[in-house]
Formats: sequence, C-alpha cells, structure tokens
Amino acid sequence: MPSTFKVYVEDDEIYIFIETEKNEDENSKYLVERELDRYFFLTCVKIKAEMIRKNIEFSLTLRNRIHGDLPDDIKPQQWNYELPIMLKLWSMAVDLHNEFRLQIICYFNIIELAYPSRGSYQKYTDHTSAPHPLTECKLIRDLVAHAGEVGGSQLRLYCKYLDIPEVMFDVTDNTYKAIILRKIKLLEEQAKKAIEKYL
Repeated sequence: MPSTFKVYVEDDEIYIFIETEKNEDENSKYLVERELDRYFFLTCVKIKAEMIRKNIEFSLTLRNRIHGDLPDDIKPQQWNYELPIMLKLWSMAVDLHNEFRLQIICYFNIIELAYPSRGSYQKYTDHTSAPHPLTECKLIRDLVAHAGEVGGSQLRLYCKYLDIPEVMFDVTDNTYKAIILRKIKLLEEQAKKAIEKYL
C-alpha cells in the first residue's frame, strides 16, 4: 500500500485509514479501488471497498492461489493512464466467465491499451499457420464484436485457418462457439502480459 495508507485490524475487520479533506473523499475511494484492482490481479483475491466517513471498509472474498514470496526488490507502483483501466478491465473480465464475448472484448481492450499502434499487430497473410499472438487476439475480437459477413482479407484468411465460415461469430453455431471458447486463454495470457509490463 502507498505510505499515505494506514492499514489496521479492529474487531477482526481490516480497515484502511486515509487522512484527507472532506472534498477529497471521492479521490481517496478511487485510489483505494485502484490499489485493490492491482491486488486482485496479483493475488486473485477480490476485495470490496466501501467509504465510511473518512475510513474505508472492505470485506475479503478468498480464492486460494499460491504465488510465493514477494520479491526483495519490490517498489511502490508507478501509476500511469493505462494501468488503472487495465486492472479494472481485468477484474471485470474475470467476473464475466459466463459471458465469454464480453470477456474477450475486455481482454482485448487491455491488450489495445498496451499496444495502441497498428504496427504492433503483424499482418496475417498465410492461413496454413497461426497468426502472431497479438494479431490473433485482434482477429478474435473482430469476430465476436461484429456481425455479418467477413470483409477484410486477414479475417477471411483467419476464418480459413480456423476452418469456419467467413462470417462473424454465429451465436447459433455450437461448433463455432467451441472454437472461439478455446481461444479465450490466448487473450487472457496476452492481457496478463500487457498488464505485467506496467507492474
């Protein structure tokens, strides 16, 4: 936690104390939620924060995952424009496990924040091999985010690679759905790498 945050336990509840002016309370809530989004990404522990006057109260929902010890050279987080958005999108994506199309869009938004340049996505020209991972993430996002016939040459080649019709994601086709579901792990991995660049 930042040095301005004081963490203490009272009646088996954990509190974060931040001393602020009254008109800064909303900013404090934002800063706490930003930290909690970061902790969720790092530990898979989702913490809900609520403002109580000038105190923050939160409860813990635990899912066990072993990560090991913190590194000795750990330093305070350097925040930028992208990281808080990426962490919020990650938290949203994890909660959308039953809404895989929205999950794919959230994961790709994270990737897009880390790699905004078109040059980051190599042109796909050979349907006999897989695209570059970032390019494949973009193509998958395009398939699930749009409707109708496929128009672009790269997307047509990707449909040929996947052996699916040259149409955007067909929600009525279970075979198509199974193919797309298998690709979610790729987007999750690339989104995770994108976030880790800033941590």
